[in-house]
Amino acid sequence: MPITFINFYGGAIPFAAALDAGSLQDMADMAAPATGSIVTFSTPSGVLAATVTPSGGSGSYTFSWAVSKQSENSDNGNRFSINTTGTTNVATYNSLVIDGARPATGGQVFEAVFRATCTVSDGVASNIAVSADFTVSAPAL
Repeated sequence: MPITFINFYGGAIPFAAALDAGSLQDMADMAAPATGSIVTFSTPSGVLAATVTPSGGSGSYTFSWAVSKQSENSDNGNRFSINTTGTTNVATYNSLVIDGARPATGGQVFEAVFRATCTVSDGVASNIAVSADFTVSAPAL
């Protein structure tokens, strides 16, 4: 009976990394009643979360998360910013805090999209970048 090796590369399993879809919490709903003026807020720490799962390679992994604002719809285009990036060198990213604002008039929504990118290294193969988008939605009710 012949033996078949699948994904056999010199005895090592190829290095890979993927976003764990089950861990992804990608929406912060900061809805609140309209108050007649712009209301600022900070999201709770950990309200936005993602986990990257590496496999194969050397088995010794390092993680480096970076976050950037991708887009925003608000009255001045500058109502959302990163307050705290939290711990950026672990597989699970969950300490992000975003500062933002809610509109003054009920029925209006300010919203921003942020992208968290994790660069995973095993110290041998080329690094792998995995990204997740997070949305902070702030409707005035």
